Amino acid sequence: MVRWKLAAFLIFMLGVAGLAVMGIYFSGRIFPGVTIAGWPVGGLPPAAARSKIMELATAILDREIKLRLDDRLMTTSPRALGMKIDIEATLSRAWALGRAGNLQQRLSVFASQRRRVELVYQLEQDRLQAELKRLGGDILKEPVDARLEIDSNGQPHLIPAQDGWQVDTKTLLARLADLSPGQVIDIPLNRLEPRLTSAALAARKIEKPAGSFTTFFNPADTDRTHNIRLATRTLDGTWLPPGGEFSFNQVVGPRTIERGYREAQVIEDRNFVPGIGGGVCQVSSTLYNAALAAGLTIVERQPHGLAIGYVPPGRDATVAYGLIDLKIRNDTPFWYWLKAWVDGDKLAMTFYAAGEAPAAEVVSQVIEKIPPPEEVEVVPHWPPEMEEVKQEGKPGFRTRVIRIIHRQGKEGRQEVVSQDLYPPLPRVVRRGQPAEKVVPSPVP
Repeated sequence: MVRWKLAAFLIFMLGVAGLAVMGIYFSGRIFPGVTIAGWPVGGLPPAAARSKIMELATAILDREIKLRLDDRLMTTSPRALGMKIDIEATLSRAWALGRAGNLQQRLSVFASQRRRVELVYQLEQDRLQAELKRLGGDILKEPVDARLEIDSNGQPHLIPAQDGWQVDTKTLLARLADLSPGQVIDIPLNRLEPRLTSAALAARKIEKPAGSFTTFFNPADTDRTHNIRLATRTLDGTWLPPGGEFSFNQVVGPRTIERGYREAQVIEDRNFVPGIGGGVCQVSSTLYNAALAAGLTIVERQPHGLAIGYVPPGRDATVAYGLIDLKIRNDTPFWYWLKAWVDGDKLAMTFYAAGEAPAAEVVSQVIEKIPPPEEVEVVPHWPPEMEEVKQEGKPGFRTRVIRIIHRQGKEGRQEVVSQDLYPPLPRVVRRGQPAEKVVPSPVP
């Protein structure tokens, strides 16, 4: 045992001494016996080794190779596939043998099987995908989720999902590095599953319209129409799972110029003024009414400060990002899917759900109609008989909205959804200064 330990110690010391000698003798050169992919570079200075690696890289990258995808063959080259060899990183590996690492790692340079350095490969994904598209552009694709489409009769139909296929680049790179002359490489593929499969979508049982509502607008008001279309596109296709809650502001997001919204009329302090995102409240009000008709729970809703004309009294829902929201909750065991679209002067929304999902009857009641008061603004420099209407008045309302929910064909209890007051908009008239009355002096 003592002799064995002594022998091991002597071998170790010889290795240390050998490293020291080689470090002096091969100062500025790669240690002897080192190869790069089988090509000898031992004893070469870095500049000569770099030239050797560049020569090797050219031979490897420009050689003709054959790739196979299913029954298709393509002749190409590693370079055309976006394959690159990192010259400096490969040179650093060769130079580091016997110089870098701990003592045990440096001593490994004396083992012949440890003196081989592999090339450092890189892959340009864009070039790889472009070249492989020539071979299998119809096979290599992203997955497509299952989706619903509405037919001409207004009924939903399931469009099946499609798997995607992607090249396993790590495996392909390894196969290219170990390629033998004349060998055909089978392109390795990874299957990509869609996020929403056909089975998962079918399990949601979207079978019929559960609640719909339509409003109309003036398409000649192009900026307002643009805002309505933009917000509607954001809502289209929204899912509301059982127990799920929907926030209009969260889904639609901020109404800003940076996000594409334009300036149009909005209601502010009971007046119509220009504001970014004008028209979005018509979208939220249309959604509110579709949700009422579908029997969904209204968690948060606020009316406008004035009565508006595109929905019945008491059926509007104003929104302001960060301040006022419309929130809807699904308290049923069914999935709901929202289809929202604009067609000409029409904004329509429909919630679709299972055949046994509830439906509702919504009734608007005007409890009191409040006539608009008249306000007079006197203009001093106008003649007394001059008059103009600055603002037409609009009546106000006290309203009540009632909903009756039907479940599986049976009429449920009646509920009061909201009771609102819409103050009237005054009629404002501008008039000239009345003439002062001249009082005659008393006769003495």
